[in-house]
Amino acid sequence: MEMKGIVRSIGTGLAGLTWLLAVTGCTRNGEEQVCPEQHHAIDFTPHVTRAAVTSLGEGDSFAAWARKSRDGESRVILTQEEVYCTGGTWSYDHICYWEREAVYDFYALYPHDTPNAELRESGTGGNPRLSVTDFDTRDGRDLMCAEQTGIRYEGSPAPVKFTFRHLLSKVEIVGRIDPALAAGGVSARIVSAKLFGLPATGSCTVAAGSDASWEPGTPTTADAPFRSAAETALSTTGVSLFGELLPLPQTIDGGVTLEIVYEYADTNHTENRFTKTIRLADTGLTAWEPGTGYRYGFTVGSDYILFGTPEVVPWRSASGGSVTVE
Repeated sequence: MEMKGIVRSIGTGLAGLTWLLAVTGCTRNGEEQVCPEQHHAIDFTPHVTRAAVTSLGEGDSFAAWARKSRDGESRVILTQEEVYCTGGTWSYDHICYWEREAVYDFYALYPHDTPNAELRESGTGGNPRLSVTDFDTRDGRDLMCAEQTGIRYEGSPAPVKFTFRHLLSKVEIVGRIDPALAAGGVSARIVSAKLFGLPATGSCTVAAGSDASWEPGTPTTADAPFRSAAETALSTTGVSLFGELLPLPQTIDGGVTLEIVYEYADTNHTENRFTKTIRLADTGLTAWEPGTGYRYGFTVGSDYILFGTPEVVPWRSASGGSVTVE
């Protein structure tokens, strides 16, 4: 049997992109063949917020769950189903169809292949919750979710619109050489750097419309840091030590530590090496919130490192922003 997908751009802007996914064709629902002349397929359009990619398109995908309730009974009809874009068309393989007077709950997660992801019943008669166990933030992959719940189908099909939200924070640490020293012929370089004392993994549950509730794993150590940086020369404009990090949202306590080994060469070309240890809590921020970016900046002098007040920055469209899937 043939399956065709039609994708149409709905809107663009700084907030992201919106797509309409319309899937037609014949498939089987159990032993019963269902054709679009008689039933309407469930379609999705996504609005997604994330840091790693600016938009959804060719080669992108997210996972969808769907639960149908009717006559006091509920059952899951899609489980971590990949919704993917190939050849400019958004599709999913196990097509489901609307049923009149049924109530539907839809959930989505990016990336589609997130390990240890599941939809859990609340146990109290409320909506199910998405959960992710042992998510490793050292991979630098964004984690986002979305949902649409309590949709009663009364015969007028419409795409299910997902607006994804970030479940992680974004952190960048940028260092530079003091411009006055550079102007006088002094150079400086980072020999090594490491960030530790924050957890690398965590498990979360997400109730509809809320941020994730995280259970952090064991904090990283100096011997096994969250992230390390190799040797790099410093400029007056600044160098990102680790690139963009996507850690768990968390309280910044005294254990979150940045250790920097650096050298500077004075005008006589004499090299001097120093090791500096900085507690990020001492820079003024007390917490990292989900969906928020933080930039820590420091300046290297002859024998000192000076940290400025960290900036709270939006996730630029160049590295994320909002993307909506409908």
